[in-house]
Amino acid sequence: MSIVESIGDLYVRKILNSDPNFERLRYLAVLTAATEPPFVTSGTILNGKPTFNVKQLWRIANHLGLDFERFRGAERVLEHLERAGLVSSVKNEETQHHTMYYLTELGLSQSRLNMDRLRKLQEFESQAKTMQMAIKKQLTSGAPKAILEISLAAKIFTIGRDDDNDLSVEDPYISGKHARITYTSDGWVFEDLNSRNGSYKLETGALSRISRSEVTDNGLYQLGSTIFRFRCPKALP
Repeated sequence: MSIVESIGDLYVRKILNSDPNFERLRYLAVLTAATEPPFVTSGTILNGKPTFNVKQLWRIANHLGLDFERFRGAERVLEHLERAGLVSSVKNEETQHHTMYYLTELGLSQSRLNMDRLRKLQEFESQAKTMQMAIKKQLTSGAPKAILEISLAAKIFTIGRDDDNDLSVEDPYISGKHARITYTSDGWVFEDLNSRNGSYKLETGALSRISRSEVTDNGLYQLGSTIFRFRCPKALP
């Protein structure tokens, strides 16, 4: 489901407009929607990326029924998102010295994941509080969120919160035994071990939930609120 379709959900739109904790997700969702039909044609392409100024984003938000301040207020929120590594900006002669914004790879994945979680709040009421906490944590200001790069070197590699995993991660949204990566005759295979919050793979700008997947070199995965990049040798010694 596209972000534009997600925002069309009255329940999701109400949460985004009424809960101040989701202000940054609201702006991030508008920028994501700007990269989808029918809005993408309104942006300026710079270095292969569609970029948008605050006025364009305000028009898109207004069309979608989302609250979005036109200038100073919007710039304040977008600056927070930029510090968190979710949005980037450019201002030069090519943009006629106007500030233009575009999504980072991390911002796109976080936007899609968190909008998907919002849609599920009604369906999984028992997990609503956990999902809300995860979204708020991911949108906090501060240093850009790092991608944890892992070089695979063993036939079996496990990830989770428990200490007996090959990689123990202090992330409250990762399960004790969350995932396993196995080297087979056909290559590397990722398996989710029935984790509570699931595992997600980022491909061509889209985040999809997976239970089992082939792992390619430099592949990006999200477990809990942590992003992983896996480096996969073609063969093990």
